[in-house]
Amino acid sequence: MAVCVGGLFLVGCGEARATTPRIPVLGEVGGQVAQEGVEARAWSRTLMLGDHQAPHAVVTSNGDVLVAATYQEPINLGAGPLPFDRNVVAPHLLVARFSSEGTLKWARGWTPRSAERARVGGLAVDASDHVFLSGTSAGFTRDGATLPEGPFLARMTGEGALDWVRSLPGQGPITVSGVSSDNDGGAVLVGDFTGQRDFGEGVRTAPNGRHAGFALRVGPKGEQRWSRVWTPVGEGEVSARAVAVDVFGDVHVVGGYAGAVSFGDATFLTVRQRTPFVVKLTHDGDHVWSHDLRATDGSALSVAVGPDRVFVGGGFSGRLYFKNAWHRADSHDGFLVAYDAQGSQRWARTFPTGAPAVATDEAGQVTVAGSHDGGRALGGADLPAGLYVARLMPDEGTSLWVRGFASTGTPSSARTVTVASSGAVLLAGGLSRPMPEEGPSQRLQDGFLLRLSP
Repeated sequence: MAVCVGGLFLVGCGEARATTPRIPVLGEVGGQVAQEGVEARAWSRTLMLGDHQAPHAVVTSNGDVLVAATYQEPINLGAGPLPFDRNVVAPHLLVARFSSEGTLKWARGWTPRSAERARVGGLAVDASDHVFLSGTSAGFTRDGATLPEGPFLARMTGEGALDWVRSLPGQGPITVSGVSSDNDGGAVLVGDFTGQRDFGEGVRTAPNGRHAGFALRVGPKGEQRWSRVWTPVGEGEVSARAVAVDVFGDVHVVGGYAGAVSFGDATFLTVRQRTPFVVKLTHDGDHVWSHDLRATDGSALSVAVGPDRVFVGGGFSGRLYFKNAWHRADSHDGFLVAYDAQGSQRWARTFPTGAPAVATDEAGQVTVAGSHDGGRALGGADLPAGLYVARLMPDEGTSLWVRGFASTGTPSSARTVTVASSGAVLLAGGLSRPMPEEGPSQRLQDGFLLRLSP
């Protein structure tokens, strides 16, 4: 039976199917730039998390949708309530799988054993349906399996069963920011830490209590491949925020640094609070090239790799210099820059939006998504405040189309964007709840999944 629904994001007609409750906070608003027949409505799902973290989501090789998130109140995705312990204040963990049409296939809930800080740091899947989950655990348990307290990298089956888990022992704060599958059944993990950590090749120390960035590559059984630690010089900081592995197994890491740092070649120096960087490593972890966005105050937060293109997304204030041209921010704007495989600058786009999430497709096109305060956006479209999704040509960054999703009083944010082999776009992020008069100091969020048709 076909029904017309005014739901979470879209107002349109589609097949009726059971879903979790929806909150009417966003609506689709125009935005087509160049391509005829672009349809933005497919399906959406609300995840009633009651947490302060937005979920992560990826698309599998057969078009299914995997999602990982933390939740702090009872939740039912449609197959019965997930485990929930009211006596523990730490967030719980869920991993779920939906079909390409949005039907829930399974959902797994993990219960915390302690009050330790917990978060999802990254989610990835490879062509063999191996699922890689990273983050910080509060001693999550499920059916006798445990994710030990602290930072971890785990591999799961396509049905959500735990294959193996690897801890990162040490002392001091650590943030696991991203994970990417490789072409060998393993994965690459990135983040930053203070104090001391053992990434499998001996204890490494971040000097003077400052943040140092790291990358760790493991094999199909979690075994050590290699690790890299980038330590700041003097009073500097280094944070690795995202990672992507290309078809040759080369690794691309982005983030931000302050002060002085070397990624394997020349030493970079900035007087800004934070300057974006990108570094390319070989399959074996050797330095190929690295660049920073000199004179820019900001950080790189996402990276995607296509045929002869490396796309880096982030946010900046002030000005950005790229390929012999200055770009100026109105306040704190987003940027997307493109390098070729050899590290040469190709093009840059800046726009008055939040720092974008980026993804590539089989045609090499780049899809960007993020939050938007309203006004002129990519491709010249006027969008109201809310979220945007846009697709650009890889050679020069020309806009193909852009879609906006308007907020009606509840701020929204984009966490991840992925493009399926069919060309469909999956966007995941958070929807902030109104601040209560009495309650937690952090604004709580619910999550969303939004799938756009090719």
